[in-house]
Amino acid sequence: MKMILYAFSLLFIVSGVCMILYTESFRNLFRQLLQLGLRALAVIACIAGLLFLLAASASHYPWFLRAVGLLSLAEAVLLFVNPKDIMGKIYAWFLEGASDQTYRASGIITVIFGTALISWIA
Repeated sequence: MKMILYAFSLLFIVSGVCMILYTESFRNLFRQLLQLGLRALAVIACIAGLLFLLAASASHYPWFLRAVGLLSLAEAVLLFVNPKDIMGKIYAWFLEGASDQTYRASGIITVIFGTALISWIA
């Protein structure tokens, strides 16, 4: 279970740093990821949520990781159902309307979360 948390931590830290340093490249990567389709992203979010729920016991704060896992599962349901194309509108804004500062702020939050996650591994 610790390996799952280490993998998620490194993934968050690396993706956050890329969001900060390579903003336009990350935007293009996100655009390519969206070409998989919302249902494929729902499967990825579901797997991530289940992995967070499984690995929560290997953390000093299992309640927090369970909450993150449940939020990821909720996102998977929302991506799969997608009422009134709400997720399409959110992703369209994130691709077209969000400024570089928004991406960098998201990257800072992602790096902080990844660093906290790696420090919480029991």
